[in-house]
Amino acid sequence: MKRALVFLLSGISFSVLPADKASMGEPAPPLNLEKLLQAPADALASWDALKGKVVVLEFWATWCGPCIEAVPHLNELADEFKEKGVQFIAITDEKESVVQPFLKRKAMRAWVGLDTDRSMFKDYGVSGIPHTVVVGTNGVIAWVTHPTALSATMINDVLAGKTAALPMPRREEQRVTAEPSETRVETPLFQVLLRPSSVKDDSSTHSSGPSETGPAGRMYRAETKGVSLLSLARWAYRTTEWRLVTNAALPEGKFDVLINVPQAASERIPELLGDTLKTTFGLRGRKETRDVEVYELTVKESKLEETVSTGGSSASSGPGRMSAVSTSIGGLARSLEGQLKKPVLDETGLTNRYDLQLKWKQEGREVMPEVLIEAVRSQLGLELTPAKRPVEVVVLEVEERKAEK
Repeated sequence: MKRALVFLLSGISFSVLPADKASMGEPAPPLNLEKLLQAPADALASWDALKGKVVVLEFWATWCGPCIEAVPHLNELADEFKEKGVQFIAITDEKESVVQPFLKRKAMRAWVGLDTDRSMFKDYGVSGIPHTVVVGTNGVIAWVTHPTALSATMINDVLAGKTAALPMPRREEQRVTAEPSETRVETPLFQVLLRPSSVKDDSSTHSSGPSETGPAGRMYRAETKGVSLLSLARWAYRTTEWRLVTNAALPEGKFDVLINVPQAASERIPELLGDTLKTTFGLRGRKETRDVEVYELTVKESKLEETVSTGGSSASSGPGRMSAVSTSIGGLARSLEGQLKKPVLDETGLTNRYDLQLKWKQEGREVMPEVLIEAVRSQLGLELTPAKRPVEVVVLEVEERKAEK
């Protein structure tokens, strides 16, 4: 199959997505796994052996940031349904030599199935991960979704045989392109897609990391959904919203960005996005230094956990929460700036990458700084101290355009 070279801008794209081979209401394809990890010695992964149980299949990988970010949620569900006839099976196409070291560092309360020939990925029509399939006690697929959308209520409904009224999964969830199947449209060798977002609430998502290998070598995919134009400008100019100064009103609303490039060119993603914003909206940024109020981020008694990801990263946030996989302290500082609405300067001296979850009490849309500062101190072991410092800011200007004749 030939691959097309595509450059996409401003929401203009032409693509066809394949229908799932394994759909809701159909019998589940066989469980063709080469090996089971974290299972009893006599355990068998077959529908005959699992008859009478609800089975949650989770397709994932150690390099997939959103997959790792979903693990705590799936673990909570696995604990809740441990004695209720529900079996969780996490399926990866990676080798045991990659998966075993990961499991020693990151607890997954599930059997882990190795599908190194990708036969189950193909049979279940998995074109992106994470990808969750719930199979009822009758061996019929009751639910296809993103793992963070799966709830205890949904599993209880499947246990009770209530499967007909379940809604389809939300498209806004994070998903990273998996290795290609024979029926999936090939990933473009070059793609920058900018479009208005369908995300309506205050949530946003970001994921990035290596994807498939093609004629241009290993590919790199970055996807951000539900963010403002200021957030995209922050990405393009490697800064934050609170280090951006604008001289004109910007278009309102939320936007999505999808970028596919050869991994060797992944460092140029901000530059490509900057060119896209300039072409689409006439935005251009220039740098200058100003004295501003900031927070200094230092180490009190670090409680951070080094990342278990073998490649990709992800981050998500919402009212009263933020989480990330394989983030730097600089990345955490930028996320905190978005909540505190002031620059946060990283003075920790920490250079590793970390997985983290941070929660705080929040009523409404406004964050109480003292509450977030205490959460950072108690949960991450880091300190935020107010100060005034010279900071480099980006002045975002809107270029005048000649009127069309």
